[in-house]
Amino acid sequence: MEKNNNNLTQFIVLVVLILVWIASTHYVIFQIPEKVTKNMLAIEYDKVGWMENYVKLNKIQKEQIIAWLKQYEAQNWKIQAPAPQAQQAPANTWNEISLEKAKKITKDWTYILGNPDAEITWVEYSDLECPFCKRLHTSGTIEEVMKTYWNKVNFVFKQFPLSFHQNSKKESEAALCAWEIWGSKKYYSYISKIFNRTTSNGRGFALDNLVPLAKELWIDETKFKTCLDSGKYLSRIQAETSEGQNLFGITWTPWNVLINNKTGKWDKLPGAYPTPAFKQKIDNLLK
Repeated sequence: MEKNNNNLTQFIVLVVLILVWIASTHYVIFQIPEKVTKNMLAIEYDKVGWMENYVKLNKIQKEQIIAWLKQYEAQNWKIQAPAPQAQQAPANTWNEISLEKAKKITKDWTYILGNPDAEITWVEYSDLECPFCKRLHTSGTIEEVMKTYWNKVNFVFKQFPLSFHQNSKKESEAALCAWEIWGSKKYYSYISKIFNRTTSNGRGFALDNLVPLAKELWIDETKFKTCLDSGKYLSRIQAETSEGQNLFGITWTPWNVLINNKTGKWDKLPGAYPTPAFKQKIDNLLK
């Protein structure tokens, strides 16, 4: 009898423990995360100027991911879905611009990284607060492509600040001031430093750090501040943005355009792609 009572007691204790576990698990799963999620969302909304901008940013990022996946599938279609013998891979369809326009885009009043007389120019229209642009610039892809093609490919970074990234336009002005004072080398050093340090959320690199960053790169502080306060490069930023929109239909960043300076043929690669994707485009343009 006593043994039965002990068994009953143990059973009751076990049931109580299970009920307590279920209740506590329910609280952890359904109560705490809801509060945490709300707090996290509030922080993210605040970073980009609240929910409307957050929704826009997510929409653009979704479009970039979809574009990347489509491009990836197109590049790997033979591997993923072998075609019948009679089916041919789609041929390259080239876009063309006049050599005069090509020269204007790639050489006139611009900042070239690499051989100025290279056959191919890689133009990136970019936003210094764009997370995908940051990914491209911190992945080593640009350096790898430049090393692989050496004097055959040069690189040009053009400003395309998106309206919902609050700090990006001022950061663009700062980069252009670095270029004015010390040329292309400091221009790209300045850009690289921002991409490495920004959290890419619209205000990821504080504006009050723009001058200290210039000083860190040994750029004259007085000249830099005078240039930055003048707003003298706002029209140039708008010109580069308009160029990208009007000539190449650019709507988001990073938007990469590869131009053959001898023929005027060009191809695009929107997104933060790995090195093989750029090599494929460049090799085709060099044929």
